Amino acid sequence: MNKINIILVSLVVFLFQLVFIDFLTINNIRPDFLIIYILYIALIYGRLVSIILAFIIGLISDLLGVSSYLGLTPLTLSITAYLSGFLYGKYERLLPYVFHSYWLATLFLHFFILNYFLFQSLFISDKIDFFIIWFLSSSYTLIFIFILQFFYPLKEASRAKII
Repeated sequence: MNKINIILVSLVVFLFQLVFIDFLTINNIRPDFLIIYILYIALIYGRLVSIILAFIIGLISDLLGVSSYLGLTPLTLSITAYLSGFLYGKYERLLPYVFHSYWLATLFLHFFILNYFLFQSLFISDKIDFFIIWFLSSSYTLIFIFILQFFYPLKEASRAKII
């Protein structure tokens, strides 16, 4: 039953990303709902499940034309899943600011890698504009994470015990 739930929720999140991303894009800066989903999956199910799911979702995303470069989305989602999997079940063992700083750093790293490949020429020519785009794209996704915190906090996802 758990596998079916994961597949159905993954499909819903992917379709939400596919359909609504154009409406939420502001000056070529758009949120990434797949990364939010992978972050929660890593906190709930651990590293292995999240890496496999991140790679599959990223590959499907690239094949359906959601992203620009083939292989970039599976790479960045898998890196994020690997790093976020460290936090699996560790909310009680880590200080809260360490826990939240770690997933924030992971999210910012994801967007740095993604934006570096998408805006290489901007990184070479104007680093300030590159870092502004990187910060804005990361912050735009963070807004949706903070909204989601009211419904299902990350600390609760980290405490989830799957039977």
